[in-house]
Amino acid sequence: MILPQLPIPGNLHPMPVSMPVGAVIAFAGKITDPVDPDKQPDYTTVVESQGWLVCNGKTVRIADYSMLYAVIGAQYNTGKEKEEEFSIPDYRGYFLRMVTMDTKNDPDAKERKLPDKRKSDEVGSIQEDALQWHQHKYDRPGKPVSPAGDKGANAVIEVKEDLTKEPTDIMDDKENTVRCSTETRAKNIYVYYLIKFTI
Repeated sequence: MILPQLPIPGNLHPMPVSMPVGAVIAFAGKITDPVDPDKQPDYTTVVESQGWLVCNGKTVRIADYSMLYAVIGAQYNTGKEKEEEFSIPDYRGYFLRMVTMDTKNDPDAKERKLPDKRKSDEVGSIQEDALQWHQHKYDRPGKPVSPAGDKGANAVIEVKEDLTKEPTDIMDDKENTVRCSTETRAKNIYVYYLIKFTI
């Protein structure tokens, strides 16, 4: 895929810019399978005819995608591929994160795993979701009360009932709570990730 010519700073002549094989982009259009065009919904784009594959982890033949194989090799293989096959990246449901390289920006990099479950901090390695260790400090605990009255031996801390209000976007509002779900996540929007397989 050749992009429009762009001027280079300090150079009066435009230079053609192209995407290298193995480049990954976000795609905001709808995707359809070129094998069954009758099932295409409205406003779909067949991206494979333009040199791109959806990053869905599918297994392909090395002979059919030799240029992509020369770039990523068996890095994304799960161990189920045949000798003449390799797998493309599977980015479904994932955020992308750059390799930490020589920084400490990913303190748990050594716990990452490749798709075949081997530990590795290489490109293509996966990290599960987690919450950072933290603790809360309470300067003024609630009033001690006893389930058996004032003379009871075991006192408990009274908890306010207003901690169960509806979720709010005001994250520093101590009177409310925040949204909870089955995962830890930032606000996000769905796109497709595509990988370039040819020049």
